Amino acid sequence: SKATVSVLNCLHIPPHTSTMGEPSDVTLEAARKQKIHNLKLKTACLENEEYVQELHVSDWSENQKAKLASAHEKGHQLLAAVESGTKWNLTAAYDIQKLMRVCGLEMSVRELYKPEDKPQFMDILSLKRVLQDMKQHRNKTRIVSFTGTIDNGLTKLEKVEEELRRSQLDSTELAQVPVSVLKNLEDCMNVTVIQTALMGNEEQIKAQSVSIEKCKEIRNVALADGEMSIAEEQFYIKAQLLERLVELVRDKFRIIGQTDDENKMFAKIHEVQKKAYQETSAMKDGKRRLKQRCENDLKHVHDAIQKADLEDAESMKRFAAQKDKSEKFLKENLDKQDECWRKIQDLERQLQKLGTERFEEVKRRIEENDREEKRKVEYQQFLDVVSQHKKLLELTVYNCELAVRATGIIEELVAEGCAAIKARYDTTNKELADLRLNIHKEHLEAFRRLYKTLGQIVYKKEKKLEEIDRNIRATHIQLEFSIETFDPNAKKHSDQKKELYRERASVEEELDMLKDKMAQSLSMFAPSEDALLKAGIEFTHPAEELEDNNLNRRSKMVEYRAHLAKQEEVKIAAEREELKRVKQLQSNSQRGQAITDGTS
Repeated sequence: SKATVSVLNCLHIPPHTSTMGEPSDVTLEAARKQKIHNLKLKTACLENEEYVQELHVSDWSENQKAKLASAHEKGHQLLAAVESGTKWNLTAAYDIQKLMRVCGLEMSVRELYKPEDKPQFMDILSLKRVLQDMKQHRNKTRIVSFTGTIDNGLTKLEKVEEELRRSQLDSTELAQVPVSVLKNLEDCMNVTVIQTALMGNEEQIKAQSVSIEKCKEIRNVALADGEMSIAEEQFYIKAQLLERLVELVRDKFRIIGQTDDENKMFAKIHEVQKKAYQETSAMKDGKRRLKQRCENDLKHVHDAIQKADLEDAESMKRFAAQKDKSEKFLKENLDKQDECWRKIQDLERQLQKLGTERFEEVKRRIEENDREEKRKVEYQQFLDVVSQHKKLLELTVYNCELAVRATGIIEELVAEGCAAIKARYDTTNKELADLRLNIHKEHLEAFRRLYKTLGQIVYKKEKKLEEIDRNIRATHIQLEFSIETFDPNAKKHSDQKKELYRERASVEEELDMLKDKMAQSLSMFAPSEDALLKAGIEFTHPAEELEDNNLNRRSKMVEYRAHLAKQEEVKIAAEREELKRVKQLQSNSQRGQAITDGTS
């Protein structure tokens, strides 16, 4: 019929699509059945209106009027059925793309956190395991220094884990930030403890000192018994022991240097902290930007909801007004039809016209009802879509805030770790500096003993050389006397002279060797001497002490010779004057050096 054709022309319904993808077969079938239902309602209503028009041209006015009254009543019921039964909720009228286009949203769905997303925090658990392994570190002395740092780190990581478990965040990138700090922390705990490293050296020095004291006792006993060969041998043994003692003391510098080299790698810990801060700042800025974009979209969504609510209220008010107007119009139409029936003879054409108008009005009202139902469906779908997207935006904002908090906690962890390493680094440097100074003092004492011992041997060898020279001169004179008188003892004096020359060469060789050792030990003591002077530690140089001892020994020998050979009093007095003059010159030289040091 004409009504059916008209309905089919105006009811073109697009296929229903879901808000997130392609339409399903079940949804398409439900939409098709709903469309057929709506079509049947509208067809029945319009066919009845056609029937009303047909009745307008009947000759049986009274019957037609009765039938029209019945038809009007039925039409009223069918119209009410159309208005209450028409549904368009299975057709797609609003989706996320339209929401983003209409509201001007920046964030797409794939950029937002979703409730089904699972948090990724296994890397944080790995960091906790690393810190827990550090608590079981083999270097127990270093664990004490870092116990607070490790415990605080574990507490902060547990807090980060707790935050992450209530989020949809991926902590992979965040967990990489403190890795370098924890590596430096572990390396710092692996640095050799200097006291432990020096323990073996100290034991060797103690053993060496015991040997030196034992050698000194043997030498003193030999000197007291007049066993000069044994005393000389013990002098050489003592010198060798002291050389070994100096080597052991100097070996401490090597051990300290190794520890210092291990500790130097932590001098640039501030660069590690700076890099970590840069990474965490970049993460925070990224989450803040994401949060700001989500908050902007939320504002747009709130504005869109308010606008949609206003439009819905206005549309419903407008539709109600139009419906009231339509009701009034239909009532007036019925009144006019009654009037027309009373004037049926004269107003038949007018009645037909009114019937046509009624048909058009019903048709328009059906179309208006379709539009209103579609608008309601679109509005409801808008509310569903915007509600879902709003939840995603709010969830993303929550995750951004949580990520910023977790990143801040990691920053605190990095700062505490770097501060602990820096403090340990400074403490180690101070300990090494104090230990170096003590070793320089120890080196001074060992060098003093070695240098004075070698000096005593050199002094005795020089006196031995002088005595050999006197014997050579005396033997030469005896040889000359024997040659003058053809004395048979000339051969004995000649052999004795050759033996003295061989002995002199041997003594000179030993003397050169001893002097080389003294010069070598003096040059090796130079770094310790400079370090002690820079530290402001006053001491008497072993060379000056040796010179004073030699002068005192010479004075004693002069006194002995004066007691034994009074005939040489004049010579002895001259030598005494020479000794006094040398001492005076040495005293003046020391005072001048002291004045020069004080001025500098």
